[in-house]
Amino acid sequence: MTKRVIFPCAAILCLLVSQPLLTAANGSNPDRPDYSHVSETDLDSIFFAYNRPDTPGCAVGIVCHGEQIFAKGYGIANLDYGIPIRPDSRFMIASISKQFAAAALMMMAQEGLLDLEEDLRTYIPELPVFEKPINARQIIHHTSGLRDIYDLLALADIGLDNTTTNEDALVMLGRQQRLNFDPGSDFLYSNSGYFLMSVLAKNVTGMSLREYTHKHFFKPIGMLSTHWHDDTSMIVPNRVISYRPTSRGPGQFYRGNMERVGARGLFTTIEDFIRWDANFIENRSHLENFTEVMSRPGFTTRRDSINYGTGLRHGVYRDLVTLGHGGSYMGFRTNYLRFPEFELAIIVFCNQSNISPAAYSRQVADLYLRKIFAERFAEFAGTYRSESLGVSFSVILEDGDLYLKRADGDPQDDQRRLVWSAGDRFRVDRWTIRFERDDDDRIRHFTLEAPRTGAITFHKK
Repeated sequence: MTKRVIFPCAAILCLLVSQPLLTAANGSNPDRPDYSHVSETDLDSIFFAYNRPDTPGCAVGIVCHGEQIFAKGYGIANLDYGIPIRPDSRFMIASISKQFAAAALMMMAQEGLLDLEEDLRTYIPELPVFEKPINARQIIHHTSGLRDIYDLLALADIGLDNTTTNEDALVMLGRQQRLNFDPGSDFLYSNSGYFLMSVLAKNVTGMSLREYTHKHFFKPIGMLSTHWHDDTSMIVPNRVISYRPTSRGPGQFYRGNMERVGARGLFTTIEDFIRWDANFIENRSHLENFTEVMSRPGFTTRRDSINYGTGLRHGVYRDLVTLGHGGSYMGFRTNYLRFPEFELAIIVFCNQSNISPAAYSRQVADLYLRKIFAERFAEFAGTYRSESLGVSFSVILEDGDLYLKRADGDPQDDQRRLVWSAGDRFRVDRWTIRFERDDDDRIRHFTLEAPRTGAITFHKK
C-alpha cells in the first residue's frame, strides 16, 4: 500500500539495507552528523496511526545534504477508490506555496522587470491610492499592512466555499482605503500580498505565475509534477483529496473551486519538494544566489530583522536554527522544516484537517538530531536542591531529551520531559524552568516558576 524510495546521500554513506532504512555515516566529512541510529521502523512508529487502508494520512520526505534519503506514504490519498498515498502523490500544499511565489518576484527583480522598492500601483494600477504607498518587498515580508483577502471575503459572507475569480478578489482589495499600519513599519501575516504576486507576474512578465515559475524554477530543477493550480478544470494525475473527521468517519473537504494562487494553490509531490530543498545545496534554478536570497530575513523600520523572509519563517527548535513554513487549507495540512546548519530537511504533507504535520516534523527531527540535542543539553544534567523546600530534583539526559525527576522520591515515580522553550528555558507541566549561568558560562542553578508559588531556586550540586 505504500512506496519507499531511497537514494544515497551525497558525501555520506547510506547503507541500503532493510534495517535500518537510513544509516548515514559521517563519510568523508567528520563534521556531519551520523544518522545511522535512525531506522525505517523508527519512522513508521511515528506515523503508525495512518498506516491503514481506511484513513487519510501523510506523505513524508527527508533530505540529507541535498539528497533524498527517505520518502514514503502512509494512509489513503483517495478513499473513494482506495488509492494509497505515495511519494509521487500530488498534494495542494497550502501556504508552503508562498516561498515559490516569493522566489518568482525575486527572479523578476533579477531580470530587471520589477523594482522591489517601487510603488506597487506602478504594476497593479487597480490598487487604491493609500496614504503611503506599498511596494513588492513589503508584500514578500508581510510588512505592507494590507488587510487579508480571505478575512475580507469571509466578512463579506463569501468565504471559501463560493467560487470567486481573481477579478473579484482584486475588486475587493481595491475597495480598501486603509491599511492596518504604515507600510514597512510592522509585520502582519497577510495572504493579500501573495495573491497579488500572481497579478504582478501577469502584468510584469506577460506570463501567468504558473508559466513563469515553470520556466525559471520547476523545469530546470526537475520539478515536473509541480504546478500552480490556476485553472479548476485542469486534470491533476495522482491528485490527493483532503478530508475532515465527521461522526461517520472521514468526510471530503477540499473544494476545487478557487483559481487564486500565490498565497496557496501549488500542487506538488514529496519527490518534487525534495528537489526544491536540494536546490539550497546546488542551485539549478535561474535565480542567482538562490540560497542567500531565499534565506534572507525581512525587516521593518522598527526592527533590523523579523522572523519572516522570502516566503519562509526563520525560527529556532530546541536551540537549533530552522527555516520553513506550515500550511493549512481545506483539510490539507503541510509542514516544511529545515535545519540549515546540518543541511537536513523534513517534509510532511497530510490530507486530513485534524492532523498536525508540524508536530510530526519535530518528532522526526528528534530522531535524526538526537545526538546533537544530547550534546547541546548535556550541561543541564545533574542534581539540583532547594534548601527552602528541602527537596532535590534530578535533571536526566536520555536519548537527547531532558527529564525532571524527584531525586529523593520513589524510584518508580515517573520522570517528566522538559520541553525546550527558548535559550536556557524549558517547560514541564505547568512549571517554567530557567537555568542560570555563572560568569564562566557554567550552569549553577535553575529557577522553577509555578503559577501559585512564584520563583523557587534550585542549586546544582
